[in-house]
Amino acid sequence: MNKCCKFMSVITLASSMVVSAMAEEKEQQGQLVSVERVKNEQVNPTLWLPGNVISRMNAPISAEQTGQLLWIEDIGTQVIKGQVIARIDNRHLKLQISRQQAQIKHYHADVVYLTSQKQRTSALSQKNNTAISELERITKDLAIAESEVLALNMLIKQSELAIEKTEITAPFSGNISQRFAHVGELISIGRPLVQLVDTNSLDIMIAAPIAIAPFLKKGDKVLVKWRNKLVELPVRTWSQAGVQSSRTFDVRLDAQNLALLAGSAVTVSLPKEQVTQATLVPRDALVLREKETFVLTVDAAGNAKKVNVLVGQGSGNWISVSGAIWAGDEVIIRGGERLQEGQKVRMGASLVAQR
Repeated sequence: MNKCCKFMSVITLASSMVVSAMAEEKEQQGQLVSVERVKNEQVNPTLWLPGNVISRMNAPISAEQTGQLLWIEDIGTQVIKGQVIARIDNRHLKLQISRQQAQIKHYHADVVYLTSQKQRTSALSQKNNTAISELERITKDLAIAESEVLALNMLIKQSELAIEKTEITAPFSGNISQRFAHVGELISIGRPLVQLVDTNSLDIMIAAPIAIAPFLKKGDKVLVKWRNKLVELPVRTWSQAGVQSSRTFDVRLDAQNLALLAGSAVTVSLPKEQVTQATLVPRDALVLREKETFVLTVDAAGNAKKVNVLVGQGSGNWISVSGAIWAGDEVIIRGGERLQEGQKVRMGASLVAQR
């Protein structure tokens, strides 16, 4: 039994030594990475500016009738276009319609009576058995009664429209971000009830210097950075008039496909000059952090070296950078996720051609 235990201990020790030797050999060889050479090409110089995510449709929804607020949707509710979001007491309007309908019956009775009177008077007038003035008076009274019926019908339609407007509906689909009134309050016409925000139709708005306006083109894609992400978004539109006090104008990017909340802060790269020569690295080489952006290069000794860069304009799978990096340098594009500066690396085949 003791011999068996000793034999197993010898095997375990031997296995540990083999694993340790393999790990030491791997460490000496270095972390396997894929690299690509930095190159120079012509790109547009850019300017990084702060931007804000905003909704294209963001409006206070107001009451169009006076009355007591009976019900209102809660904050955070997602609604669709045409959905009821608040109700106002409309009993006084229903009573008003009842009164108008009663008046219509009164004037309609006058119309029936005067119509028959006109027919009889007209027949007598043809036989010279009545004065023409009497026929004219009846004709006038009939016209007045008919006009009263028409006017009351219009008033009823207005009252029906007023009742319809006591149910406040969403003019577009969105989310209720604020509520300005509470159940039981007496609401007046024009009183804001809720703030409705379209959370799908988003823009990124940038206050850009007027000097860069000549270099903007609708549809051109620019870089947007937030947190540890970097994406390209198209320029949707921009204001044709600047703000005199700040010498800036509004630029808007189409951000419908971004999973961002309205009000989020981002950073945007906009063109500021004509095309010029720039240093380009593959996008996969960029390492994005909250307070810095850098690439990992491979020095002459085969060690990883961290180089802080400023990101510029993108060009396909490549992106312009500025910093202590030059054309011909080798940057790590695969396998560098957990590398530390100064760590030994061994280079594998570039994966750029496979993308």
